[in-house]
Amino acid sequence: MRGAKLRFAGIFAGRFTGTLAGSKRGTFAGGRDIRALLKKGAWVVAGIVVLQAVLFGLLVAGETVPEKPIVDNLAAAVHNGTYGPSGAPDRMGGTSDTFTECVVAGTGLGSSDTNPFSRAVYMPRISNCADGAQQILDLAAGKPLAPGAVSGYFKYWAGYTVLTRPVIALFGLDGMRIVAGGLLLLSGFAAIAVLAGRTRKWAAVGLLAPLILASNLMSTPSTSFSQAISISAIFLGIAISAWAAGKSLAWAAGGVAVSAALFCFVDLLTTPAIPWAFSAAVVAGVTFARTRRIRSTIQAGAVAGIAWPLMFAITWVSRWIIAAIFLGYQQTYDFIQKNVDFRTTGDYQGVTMGFGHPTAANWHYWLSHVPTAKAVLLVGGLMILAALAVAWVRHGWGRAAAGLVISLAAVAIPLWYEVLSNHSQIHSFFTYRGVPAALGVGLFAALLVAGLPANSRGRRPGLPARRAAGVPASDDAGGARERFPTLDGGAGAGRRSGADADATQVCETEVSATGSAAANAAPNVTAK
Repeated sequence: MRGAKLRFAGIFAGRFTGTLAGSKRGTFAGGRDIRALLKKGAWVVAGIVVLQAVLFGLLVAGETVPEKPIVDNLAAAVHNGTYGPSGAPDRMGGTSDTFTECVVAGTGLGSSDTNPFSRAVYMPRISNCADGAQQILDLAAGKPLAPGAVSGYFKYWAGYTVLTRPVIALFGLDGMRIVAGGLLLLSGFAAIAVLAGRTRKWAAVGLLAPLILASNLMSTPSTSFSQAISISAIFLGIAISAWAAGKSLAWAAGGVAVSAALFCFVDLLTTPAIPWAFSAAVVAGVTFARTRRIRSTIQAGAVAGIAWPLMFAITWVSRWIIAAIFLGYQQTYDFIQKNVDFRTTGDYQGVTMGFGHPTAANWHYWLSHVPTAKAVLLVGGLMILAALAVAWVRHGWGRAAAGLVISLAAVAIPLWYEVLSNHSQIHSFFTYRGVPAALGVGLFAALLVAGLPANSRGRRPGLPARRAAGVPASDDAGGARERFPTLDGGAGAGRRSGADADATQVCETEVSATGSAAANAAPNVTAK
């Protein structure tokens, strides 16, 4: 009896000790997970800080360009009549943004401070086309500007000065337009090439086709080169996002963040909704092309859809923080608050407050001013419906549903219109480009799901297209989910492509044949 009690006590003590040991191992594992997560978070924060420091360093570098050759070349443009005027026709049915072009050309000019760092912090700027022409002539003649003629532009990064100041100093305003056109062309080719390499060629073309064929995009280098620079940043963002999404979801988030920071750096709040929608659609599309899984596609699209506006906001706020450190908190806060309030809810002639008005204003401007808008809308809409129907017939309803999931990225455009109601209505003559961009997102999604083959990996050359008898298969949006026999005779379940199934079967046949040959040869060896 006593021996039995001792054995029971020993068993209980052993189990209790094992439980405690397992609990400690779980606690240690949880601690390691938390430390690893904190370490990754620290790296992300460090990366963001370094990126903002690099951007500001570029601003300082741009301000080291001497002002005299810039002013002299701009004065020549004023005399030649190629500077301004505001509101010039874009010769594609609408109005060009020459107002912003004059602002961009005059950014960094007029300050008596010769310190590049101080100039980069304050970012001096002369007036727009109406008053800027005379100010340029005065600066070229060595005359001082009137008090208040130069204002600070620290509400934006104004990163375009890294390009505009040296180019205008060397080649003048006309040369700047040529460079902007070349940048637009090259970045567009890069966007299509990189995206096509990770999805489908016609899907990549479809993303940009409505924007190119039904907007004034192609006129921007010669009428508003500032817009051409911003659009080039959008195209580069597509290339960066597509390249990163082809690696992993973590890479995709990083690529989208870099593209958002780049756009914020060079843009003046023109059309941020377009790169936001494009980045989310591209990451979702590349992920679907890589995995054929709707769940992974939704996850990737959501990550990109959150990462882009988050990094855009972080980059913009970082610029304000830099200004507040060196110019004072109160001055920076008052200036920024005034601009934010005006752009979201401010009253202005022709602005109608209320839900739906900003989106309607841009929709009507597009249809009424761009001659090709209605034709592109009709053809694009029919192509979307046809492509989704083809995807459904060839691959099932799940494939068509994947196209609808990818196209949800276009929601970012009307959402932006409604949040920035004032800005979206005052500047509808260029913010309308978000409408054909949304059509491009839908066309990209539809052509992608219709053009992709059934599996994420093609069949290996030389392998027969057959499946082992009795092996069931079910096809969904994510390819083939089948049950395969293992090489050791057991059974294993997994998600594999048709090529993997055939490869497994052929390997099993070869192993079986080799084993049989060895078995037959063994008696002969023994006999010898």
